[in-house]
Amino acid sequence: MRRQLIALAALGLLASPAHATGGMYCSTASEPSIDISLGFGHTAGSDLFKHRLRVDGQDIAVHAPQWWLDDEELRLLLTDEQADERVVVVKATRNGDTYDGSVTYKGKRHWIRCREG
Repeated sequence: MRRQLIALAALGLLASPAHATGGMYCSTASEPSIDISLGFGHTAGSDLFKHRLRVDGQDIAVHAPQWWLDDEELRLLLTDEQADERVVVVKATRNGDTYDGSVTYKGKRHWIRCREG
């Protein structure tokens, strides 16, 4: 009986969902230097648990109210902490192992590349 309970508990652990997490790092190749780091779960509807914006080496406090990532596209909206103004908008499509596209910062569009990591 004891072995059956241990085997049942082991099977229960195997059947539990994995809470895997992932991340994305995006950066521009020209001035201003824009770096975005994202951390997210790999379950449906998971929130970003980490988001960081650095422009020319300076951290900028942001909020991430909207984002989208699938096998074809990455979209990200970062706002100020009160969610009153857009700070960054990223739109990128898959290009092999990366996502290439544009980031809009202070009304100007720049090329950006994002990598999973």
